[in-house]
Amino acid sequence: MPTTNVRRSLIAGGVAGFVEATATCPLDTIKTLIQVRARTGQVSSTLNIPMFFRTHPILSTGYTVTEQGVLALWKGWTPLVSGVIVKKIIRFGAYQQVHDSLASYIKRKPVRSFSAGMVVGTIETIAIVTPSELLKIRMQTSTSLPRGGSGTIALIRDIISSEGLGALWNGFAPTLVRQATNQGIRFTVVANVTELLRRQQEGQFKHWHGFVAGGVAGAVSVLVNNGADVVKTRMQNQSVAIRDVSFRNPNYSSSFDCLRKIVSHEGFFALWTGATARIARLVPGQAITFGVFGTAEKALRDAGY
Repeated sequence: MPTTNVRRSLIAGGVAGFVEATATCPLDTIKTLIQVRARTGQVSSTLNIPMFFRTHPILSTGYTVTEQGVLALWKGWTPLVSGVIVKKIIRFGAYQQVHDSLASYIKRKPVRSFSAGMVVGTIETIAIVTPSELLKIRMQTSTSLPRGGSGTIALIRDIISSEGLGALWNGFAPTLVRQATNQGIRFTVVANVTELLRRQQEGQFKHWHGFVAGGVAGAVSVLVNNGADVVKTRMQNQSVAIRDVSFRNPNYSSSFDCLRKIVSHEGFFALWTGATARIARLVPGQAITFGVFGTAEKALRDAGY
């Protein structure tokens, strides 16, 4: 049976995941659409809108709502929330155990925090993140898939029957790079920023510490690994893109081929496509995650759980 500390982390992590995913789903949808539209040149069937409007974070939101309605911003909510809840449970449930087990091997705390985060990021990539991200992206970029739980199940059946079970792990390599560096960076930054804030508050924990530290961690991680996120999005979306005549996406043979074509055809800075929208999602998202987690964990501890 899990220890009391681990149980608290599992519950608090699940709560934090649900709140964060639900609140930031529209921003995640816009980020994904910007990354896809930047290359495919997707043109509306009813509106002839220039590319700038379709790849600008704010204008792209208006474009999507005009085309598909406001609820389109929550397309992919089911796999997003399911995946985020599970990965948060894994992340917060396993991180401290991995961190403590590395204590005898890695003495420097920042390096240990980064290493433990990398390990946890790898575990969640294999267990849940890759397939949940693929399902989310396929739903977000399609104009015909049904919404809700039935849509998710129907999509899983369609992918397995037409592409095989292994297709659910398409884009695994860039997803692994993104998740491992995400958690390594975020846990390290959160630990250091929180410690700095506590010293300024004479060692006292304040609820807003987690929100501030999480927001900083989210911004730093985007700047470091947005390229991996762009490659991941292109790889996981390409099956839909190839079949849909409104897309003109190249058939990437591998993640490296995708990276090479992005840089050669679109330029090096195309790897930061959607970074603004991703920061707009992850800064408040990580602030919510670490803030809610810290608050929920403290509430459970104070309740004697």
